[in-house]
Amino acid sequence: MSDVILSVNNLITEFNTDEGRVRAVDDVSFEVKQGETLGIVGESGCGKSVTALSIMRLLPQPVGEIAGGQILLEGQNLVELDISQMQKIRGARIGMVFQEPMTALNPVHTIGRQLLEVILLHRKISKEQAIRQAIEMLDKVGIPSPDIRMSEYPHQLSGGMRQRVVIAMALVCQPRLLIADEPTTALDVTIQAQILELIKELQKDLGMSVILITHDLGVIAETSDSVVVMYAGKIAERGSVYDLFDQPTHPYTRGLLESIPRLETEPKSRLTIIPGMVPGLLDMPKGCRFENRCRYRQDGCLSAPPGIETIAPGHDVACYRWQEVRSEVVAGGDSPNFKLSAVA
Repeated sequence: MSDVILSVNNLITEFNTDEGRVRAVDDVSFEVKQGETLGIVGESGCGKSVTALSIMRLLPQPVGEIAGGQILLEGQNLVELDISQMQKIRGARIGMVFQEPMTALNPVHTIGRQLLEVILLHRKISKEQAIRQAIEMLDKVGIPSPDIRMSEYPHQLSGGMRQRVVIAMALVCQPRLLIADEPTTALDVTIQAQILELIKELQKDLGMSVILITHDLGVIAETSDSVVVMYAGKIAERGSVYDLFDQPTHPYTRGLLESIPRLETEPKSRLTIIPGMVPGLLDMPKGCRFENRCRYRQDGCLSAPPGIETIAPGHDVACYRWQEVRSEVVAGGDSPNFKLSAVA
């Protein structure tokens, strides 16, 4: 039996806008194995959240559409399912922690009512049993006095507590896969660390797989087994977390790593930045989508987009000049130390 829980193959997601039809996710493929954490990283607008919403079949309607590809959950193609079939999968087999807990929770319903709705939708148990399960899950995610919190409203809880409630809702039916979309956004550093540690502990206890979406490479270094780097709707690089940090091979990946603040940096020196802007979805270049910001650009990069190329077992990159980037990283050059231990 395969240990692959989720397989996304050549996913294409498009939106109809007033200016025309745009492709927000373009030919994206990756796998998530049993018990593994896959990190999806990239700048805002690169397609990370749209990929997650495509997997959950929660694209805004009627403008959003999966235009091509497969999303296989343990062999079952989610793209082919109707709404009622997907409702049975959301929460039961795939849980999702949304970016902003205040908008993920309904402000006019109590915490308890929202948790019970998830349990009773997917499990044929009595209301009393559901209440016990809800209280147990709130306790498991570190909510103090969980029986009291059941009767409270979201506005009565702090940001960190609301995020814990959202995690409890995603996990109360013990799904096989958890998608966490920027789970530490708008939380202070101490609470961020607690939430990440909580997800790791629950993953170990429940044996589930996790897709962690973030723009923070420090979070990726701490939590992920494998990584997908996205840029402008396409995959730039994918591989193990050790491949990404020890031998970053796409110029965009290298740029992200160079921009991480480090303690050894000179006090008055500026942070390294990636110059330029991400191209708009209606104005994508004909060639590589990163070419307008890439210091390795040459004429060939302007004519046609590079395909994904396997450069080592389990390590793929979409770049015409990856060999030059890798040789510079291996040689040291003017780049900082990209070792995983230096970032985690």
